[in-house]
Amino acid sequence: MDPSDVKGNSLLEIPLESKELAMIIYSALFPETESIPSERATTSVSLKGSSLVIEITANDLTAMRAALNSYLAWISACLRTIDSINAD
Repeated sequence: MDPSDVKGNSLLEIPLESKELAMIIYSALFPETESIPSERATTSVSLKGSSLVIEITANDLTAMRAALNSYLAWISACLRTIDSINAD
């Protein structure tokens, strides 16, 4: 099976410590959903209580992997930055 033939959706629900933290990360990620770097994948972010919900629709597995990796890396960077600020 050729990875470029596989289309799909991913739904990530990431529980966070508080609604405030979820809103901060949501606010950081939302602009990324408005810009479309690729026609091969679209993403939406939303809040569900104190959880961040990310939905990705991709035309192929490569685009899905790239979008997942990008959003997970951005979330990780946000959390590390917030931890660094709170540690001071």
